[in-house]
Amino acid sequence: MTIEANFDGLVGPSHHYGGLGVGNLASLGSQNQPSHPRAGALQGLEKMRTVAALGVPQFFLPPCRRPNIDWLRALGFAGSDADVLKSVADTDIRLLSAAWSSAFMWTANAATVTPSSDSADRRLHISVANLASNLHRQQEADQRHEQLAEMFSKVPGAVVHRALPSAYPLRDEGAANHMRLSGGTGDSDGAGQGVHVLVDGDAVSSGFLGRQGRHCSAAIARRHGLSEDQVFLLQQHPDAVAAGVFHNDVIATSHQYLMIHHAKAFFDAAAELERLDQVCRRSFGRDLLRVVVEESALSLKEAVASYLFNSQIVTNVDGTFTIICPENCQAVPSAETLIQQWIADDRNPIADVIYLPLDQSMANGGGPACLRLRIQLTTEQLAAIPQEYSIDDARADRLSRWIECWYPETLQISDLADLGFAEHCWAALDDLIK
Repeated sequence: MTIEANFDGLVGPSHHYGGLGVGNLASLGSQNQPSHPRAGALQGLEKMRTVAALGVPQFFLPPCRRPNIDWLRALGFAGSDADVLKSVADTDIRLLSAAWSSAFMWTANAATVTPSSDSADRRLHISVANLASNLHRQQEADQRHEQLAEMFSKVPGAVVHRALPSAYPLRDEGAANHMRLSGGTGDSDGAGQGVHVLVDGDAVSSGFLGRQGRHCSAAIARRHGLSEDQVFLLQQHPDAVAAGVFHNDVIATSHQYLMIHHAKAFFDAAAELERLDQVCRRSFGRDLLRVVVEESALSLKEAVASYLFNSQIVTNVDGTFTIICPENCQAVPSAETLIQQWIADDRNPIADVIYLPLDQSMANGGGPACLRLRIQLTTEQLAAIPQEYSIDDARADRLSRWIECWYPETLQISDLADLGFAEHCWAALDDLIK
């Protein structure tokens, strides 16, 4: 039996809108607008508290150290820390924004995971993503490896792999382009192995290359010891990418034996989806409940506006599912209609919906599912995760007080050239992890 735990990244005190996300329409639309780091961090923390209250093991990852002055020095900027920040601000504001990026908050991009129940060697495999497609995110890879390696250092059978080489054909954006399907009910995945869907943007025949590479997907499947029957390599649909779907988790989602995707989520995938249905039926002893949302029910534009598919689905203690949606879904009538249809459908395990305000994350193109990395663990593995990273009401209260103490209410792009603010952010992190 495995239990699904969630690992969310704390929003950093330098959360801002630099407009750096390739193909991310929300990020581009918010570029250089004032941000609200304190509100963003408290919103993310409230989502963690909500998940924990549903009985799901919930953990947090501390922010990465920002600004990354060493990274800027590697790019040729010299002098004191103050000199470096001023030089970058005068030379290229996008480089300055990248050095301060709080994009690590979206831990769905941190890694791809295969639980020990699925791998050939019966080990828990965690491959840190190289995030090679984006200037501001590739610097996360080494930092994330260090964090996850420490967190899982005493977890039986766990191996945390370094990122794949940072080459464009191997570009990797983690679990945002990965779905694991299983036959489980309640908190158990039941007997048998899970099935893994890895989605890339290499539909060369359709004239585009997305932010995930086919070579990356294949390499991770090999590295994690997955058999050919367990792995499905699908491609993003170019129409979806053009509409602002930069990751698969903006147009498709899954939880256990439930898979929900837009009709234009995948490119030329009819045969593979039919094989997926057959393999799941054979592996799980039950049908995969695959819900296809047609364009007439929810347009691609509405899917991106609502972030419906980026909702987070968790298992309740009675085996039913709760879907955690951004409040944006309530503002898009077609998305709200679909949610209510799923809840009313006796065949669909989704029994309830929770709407959360996540406007600070959403303005940069990240919804509930972007904010979490889910990892299936045995009870023994779960018990070995350091408890200082677990979320309960008491720890959430302490983190809330820390955020209130250290985080600015409002942040402008111009503030990023201030050494005093940099030193404040470094002191905040030191205070958290002391």
